[in-house]
Amino acid sequence: METRNIAIMLTDIKGFTSRTAGSSRAETQQLLSRHRELVLPVVEKFHGRLVKTIGDAFLVAFNSPTDAVLCGVEIQDVLKDHNADKPQSGKIEIRIAINSGEVVIHDDGDIYGDAVNITARLESIAVAGEVFFTEAVYLSMNKKEVPSSEIGYRQFKGVPDKIKVFRVLREVPVGAQPADPVGEAEPPQANGAAPAMSPAAALLPARNPAGIGPRAAALFIDLLIFWSIYRLLLTLHAGRLVLVVLWAVYQSVFHKKLGATPGMLIMKLRLIDLATGQPPKKTFWRAVMGVLSAVPAGLGYFWALWEKDHRTWHDLLAGTQVAKA
Repeated sequence: METRNIAIMLTDIKGFTSRTAGSSRAETQQLLSRHRELVLPVVEKFHGRLVKTIGDAFLVAFNSPTDAVLCGVEIQDVLKDHNADKPQSGKIEIRIAINSGEVVIHDDGDIYGDAVNITARLESIAVAGEVFFTEAVYLSMNKKEVPSSEIGYRQFKGVPDKIKVFRVLREVPVGAQPADPVGEAEPPQANGAAPAMSPAAALLPARNPAGIGPRAAALFIDLLIFWSIYRLLLTLHAGRLVLVVLWAVYQSVFHKKLGATPGMLIMKLRLIDLATGQPPKKTFWRAVMGVLSAVPAGLGYFWALWEKDHRTWHDLLAGTQVAKA
């Protein structure tokens, strides 16, 4: 056995278990065969080595972190073209996670170690159609070739330290990023105007958190708006549970429809999912958890005073962040 520092890619098909549950063995084999035909030529193109296949998952090793990320991007492009004219049942959507670190290479070519385990944990939160990678990959890859966005820190089961996670910015063509993808400062324009924000920098939710002041003002406005509903409920002899549910509905409906509550709209704030940079889907449960944040003397809200991105307990639990609109 030997040890080596490599980049590790792990992929799997979205919804594979549920799809195969209603498929014949021949249909499942056809799906896996088509998956291999689409993905493995791209892996070979970028000098990746297929370590093993685990059901619908591929574990691949690369000598170059940059090649690994570029490979992931091209795989998603190939699958996007494949899915373009297919019904939902014929589409192949996969999650891709990439990490870099020291592994033990067994005599049979298999690889083991913490770097592999972290890759597997990252793959479990990856979004289909995206390429997620760790800070270890970000620090060692060629950033000029791959526009990327920081998602934020994630705590994975069995991993003692939090891992900073990034994703490839699919909105920006790979290879077309002229400046540092995390948004380094640009020189002033000749006419004295403020420099334009690059497309990549505009899509960095974790680097644009809302301040404590605007968030507190937005919450105060929402409470004033809710007060009229509260007074109405008092006349109807509503219990506390009804108030909690109504408050959760109030927030979740506005977050679902507008991406912000009325107070947040007034303060020019929005709620985003840190994993995607888009409005979150599970807004009701975040609102319910917001009530729990308020129970211990508001400690869950005051937590934002110490958290680096001003995230409350319910933001941390829901994977969300209040950002500037």
